[in-house]
Amino acid sequence: MDMNQYLTMFIDESNDHLQSLNENMLLLEGSPNDLSIVQVIFRSAHTLKGMAATMGFEDLAALTHQMENVLDLVRNEKLTMQDFIFDTLFKGLDALESMVQDITEGGDGKADVSEIVTSLQAIVRGEAPSTKGSGEDVKASTSTSAAKINTAIQLDEFQYSVLNQSIADGHRVLYLDIHIRENCQLKAVRAYMVFDLLERSGEVVKSSPSAQDIEQEKFDHSFSLYYITLKDPAELESQILNVSEIDKVTVMKLDQESLLQMCQLGLTSQEAAAAVEAPSKENSSQGAASQADAKEQTEPKQTSPAAEAKTPAKTGGAAPSRTIRVDIERLDVLMNLFSELLIDRVRLEQLASEVQNHALTETVEHMSRVSSDLQDIVMKLRMVPVDTVFNRFPRMIRDLAKSLDKKVDLIITGADTELDRTVIDEIGDPLVHLLRNAVDHGIEPIAERISSGKPETGTVNLRAFHSGNHVFIEIEEDGRGIYRDKILKTALKKGVVTEEQASAMSDEEVHQLLFAPGFSTAEKISDVSGRGVGLDVVKAKITSLGGQVTIYSTPGKGTNFSVQLPLTLSIIAAMLVKMGSEKYAIPLSSIVETGIVRKEQIRTVHGNRMIEFRGQHIPLISLSRIFNIKDFDENAEAETEIIVIHKCERLAALAIDEFIGQNEIVLKSLGKYLPQIKGISGATILGDGQVALILDPNVFIK
Repeated sequence: MDMNQYLTMFIDESNDHLQSLNENMLLLEGSPNDLSIVQVIFRSAHTLKGMAATMGFEDLAALTHQMENVLDLVRNEKLTMQDFIFDTLFKGLDALESMVQDITEGGDGKADVSEIVTSLQAIVRGEAPSTKGSGEDVKASTSTSAAKINTAIQLDEFQYSVLNQSIADGHRVLYLDIHIRENCQLKAVRAYMVFDLLERSGEVVKSSPSAQDIEQEKFDHSFSLYYITLKDPAELESQILNVSEIDKVTVMKLDQESLLQMCQLGLTSQEAAAAVEAPSKENSSQGAASQADAKEQTEPKQTSPAAEAKTPAKTGGAAPSRTIRVDIERLDVLMNLFSELLIDRVRLEQLASEVQNHALTETVEHMSRVSSDLQDIVMKLRMVPVDTVFNRFPRMIRDLAKSLDKKVDLIITGADTELDRTVIDEIGDPLVHLLRNAVDHGIEPIAERISSGKPETGTVNLRAFHSGNHVFIEIEEDGRGIYRDKILKTALKKGVVTEEQASAMSDEEVHQLLFAPGFSTAEKISDVSGRGVGLDVVKAKITSLGGQVTIYSTPGKGTNFSVQLPLTLSIIAAMLVKMGSEKYAIPLSSIVETGIVRKEQIRTVHGNRMIEFRGQHIPLISLSRIFNIKDFDENAEAETEIIVIHKCERLAALAIDEFIGQNEIVLKSLGKYLPQIKGISGATILGDGQVALILDPNVFIK
C-alpha cells in the first residue's frame, strides 16, 4: 500500500486529534475527577496511536502508547490525576506536536522522548516522576504481567455458535497463530497493524490474549485468534508476513468438526452436539450481540477510527460535521472567477438599463438574483470561525502563567465569529504576541495583585465580534495598565522621541510608541519578553492585512488591545461617488450617513474647516485637494454633498461632487509596481469598464 497518498490525511487528522487532546486535557485539569473527559482523551490518543502505527511512525505511536497506559489507569480509577501527571502528559503532547510538525515538513517524525517515556512509566508504577532514565528502565517495563498464549482459545457458547454458523453459511473460519520477532521493540504496534489488516476483510471473533492486553504489551511475542473471512488463507498469510517484524504465521482453516475439536467449550457433550447440528438463527444473532459486547469490552483495539467518530462524546466533544477538505488555492481560483463574473454582471445591468429591452431586463434581473445567492455561498466558503486560531491559546496561557508563577484565567467569547481564510492564516502570530504581552507585562504577580486589592487570579478576555465590514478582536486584561511616564522615560532613553515631542504627545500617541521597532519596557530579558521584538511585528502584520490596532488603557485597571480586521479581502459593498471626471468607491461599513451642507454652515477653527453634525463639530475634508482633482472645487458650490465617515467613535465628513449609487464591487490590488498610496486601499472595475479607486476612510481620521 502506498502510504504517501494518505500522508496529507494523516497530518490533518493528527492535528485535529492533538487539538482535541489539548482542549480536553485543559478541561480535565479543571475537573480532574470527571472520568467522562478521560474517556474522550483516551479515545483520541488511541486513534492517534493507531493512525501513526499504520503509517509507520513508530516513535509517535510508542509515545502515545505510554500516555495511554497512564490514561487507562485513570479511567479505571486506579490512578488519581495530580499536577505532575498533567505536566508530564502536556510534555508528551508537545512532543507529539513536534513529531507531527516534523512529518509535515517532510521529516520522519523521529524524536528522543526517552525522558518523557521514563516519567510516564514511573507514573504507571506509582513512583514519583523521574527526570532522567536509562534505556534499561524503558525496556524493563514494556512488558508487565505478560500473558501466555494457549494452544486453544476458550470460547463461550455464543462465540462458538457464530463461528459454526459462519461455516454453515459458506464463510471461511480460520485459526491464526502469529509470532512477532523476539527483538521487536514495538510488538504492540505490530500486533495492531495485524489486527488492522484483518479487520479490512473479515471479523476477529476472539483473540488470546485479549485485544486490551495486547495493546498494553501484556503478552510475549505471539498471539492467536479466531477469524471469519472470505479471503483465501494463503493470500492472507502472505499479507500478514509482509507486516514488518512478523516472524511466523500459522493459518488453519476449520470445518465444523475441527472447530468442535479445537475449542474447549464449557458445555456438555449434548449441548455441543446440538450446537453443531442445529445452530439457530436466534443463537447466531445472540452470538453477534455477544461478540459485539465482547469487542466493546476489549476496546479500543478493535474499534476503527470511523466507528469512533460516530460515537458522541459525553463531554468536550463536538457533534460530527459532514465536511470535506478543500485546498485554499482552489477557493482562491473560485473567488477570482466569481469576481470576474460580478464585473460582467454589473456591465450587463448597465447595458440592460440603456437598451430598455423587457426580455433582456428580466433575464439580467434573474441572473443578478442568482449571482447574489452564489456570491453569498462563495463568500461563506472562504469564511472560517476564529475558533480555529483561538483554540490553541488556552494551553499557551496555561503554560505561560505557570512559567511566570502567575494565576491567569483566559475567557474567550465570540469564537464562532467568522473571518476570511486568508486573514485567519496570518492573524495567529500577532495574537500570540499580544496575549503573551498581556500575561507578562499586564497581569501583575500574585503578591502585587493582592496588595492592590485585586483577586490573585488575573483575567484575560479574548473576544471577537462583527462591526460592519470589519471584525474586531480584543485582548483585554485587568492588570497594571500602561503608565505614560514609564513609556516616555524608555522612549527618551532609546532616542525614539525628543523632550519637546514627548511633552506635546497625547496619551494615544504615547501608547503607539509601544509599536516602535525595538521598543520594550521589560526590566529584564526572559524567554517571554524584553528582547525588543514583538509589538512592532504585530502592527506591521495587522497593517499588511488591511487592519489596524488601537490601545486603550487605564493605569492600575488594565489595558485593551483592539485589532480591527477586514471581514473579507475580495468583495465589498461600497458607495460610488463622482469627483469631477473621476469616480471613487467608499466602503459602506465606514459610512454613517450622507447629506448636504450649505456654504454658510462651514466654519473655520484653527485653520481647519468644520461643520456641525448632531450636536458636535467634525472636520470637513476636501478630497479634491487631497487628490488634486482640478475639475471640481467644492468651494465654488453654494451647496456641497457630503459623506460622514467614522473610525471607531471619531467622525469626519468628505466633500464630494455627486452620488452614483451603492454597489457590490470587487477589490483589486494596485499591484507591486505602484507605491502604497495613502488613502487608497485598491481599485475596482465598473460596469462601463472604467477603473474607480477605493478610498480607505480610516486614513482621513486622525
